[in-house]
Amino acid sequence: MAATLTRASVSVWLPAAAHAALAAAAAAEGVSVAVLARRAAAAAAVEAAGGRVGLPAPPAAAVEELRAAGYGLNRLLPAALDRIITAATRVRIRAPAGAAGAIPICADPGGWRLVRVTADPSSVAVWSAAAAAAGFGSVANWVRDALVGVHGLAVARPPAPATIEARTVAGRVLGLVAQTETAVAGWPAGGVLEGRIEAVAAALYVALGSLVACGGDPKARR
Repeated sequence: MAATLTRASVSVWLPAAAHAALAAAAAAEGVSVAVLARRAAAAAAVEAAGGRVGLPAPPAAAVEELRAAGYGLNRLLPAALDRIITAATRVRIRAPAGAAGAIPICADPGGWRLVRVTADPSSVAVWSAAAAAAGFGSVANWVRDALVGVHGLAVARPPAPATIEARTVAGRVLGLVAQTETAVAGWPAGGVLEGRIEAVAAALYVALGSLVACGGDPKARR
C-alpha cells in the first residue's frame, strides 16, 4: 500500500499588486506563486540572518556597544563621546528595506489575494520556529515577508528586533547627550567639549535616521 504523505497548509494573504508581480514571475518560470512562496520561506529559514531576507538591521553587538557608550557619559566624558560616535557608525544601516516606494499592505486599493502554501509538516515547523525567532506572531506573515524580501516587492516590512532595539537605544543616548550638553555649558572649560558633543549628536541623528528610513515599518503586520 502506498504511503500517504501528510501536508500542512499556510494561508498567505498578499496585496493585489504584489500578487500580480509574483504571478508574472511565476508564469515566466512555469510554476505557481505557492512554489515561489515555499522557496522564499526555505531561503529565509535556512540562509538569512534572523530569518529575514533582504532586510538590513544593525548587529546586536553594535547596539549593545552604543548602549554602553551612552551610559559611559556619566563617567569618562571625552572617551565616552568618541565611543558613541564609533558605535553610532556601526549601528547605522545603509541599504533600503525592500523596493523603493514601499507602501503599507493595508493601503493597496486592489485588495488582497490568497496564496495557499502547502509543505510537509516538518518544513512548516521550521518556518514557525524561524518566524518566532524573527519576532512574528504569524508564520503566514513571515512567509509573506520572505516573499517580499526575495522578490523586492513594494510592500512594507516590520523591522528586525535588533533595529527596534537600536532605535530605542539611540533615542535614549540622544537624551543623555542633550543632558550632557546642558551640563557642560556651565563648566569653565565647557566650550572645549561643545564641538565634540555636536559631532556626537550629529552621528546619532544620522544613525537613527537610517534606522527609521531603511529598517522597516513598525506598523507592518507580524
